Amino acid sequence: MGLQGMGGTIQYRTHTRFPGYLRLSNVVYVPDEVDENEGMRLDIDHMSYEELLVLGEGIGTVSTGLSQEVIMARLRQRK
Repeated sequence: MGLQGMGGTIQYRTHTRFPGYLRLSNVVYVPDEVDENEGMRLDIDHMSYEELLVLGEGIGTVSTGLSQEVIMARLRQRK
């Protein structure tokens, strides 16, 4: 059995009806489209330490937010 939606199909073996919803068992999502970038994905779990270092040098540093110094400088004190 399956439910067709945008981007793929949800396949399931059995379902149980309850008031207002269905409970599906053994659910698998099957996308409609093939991943065109699958060959470009990196398998970092199987890279050596040296390969990871080279990758890190190529990617560079990523800033995920303000430094603690900037945050502390901008804080206002309550009276």
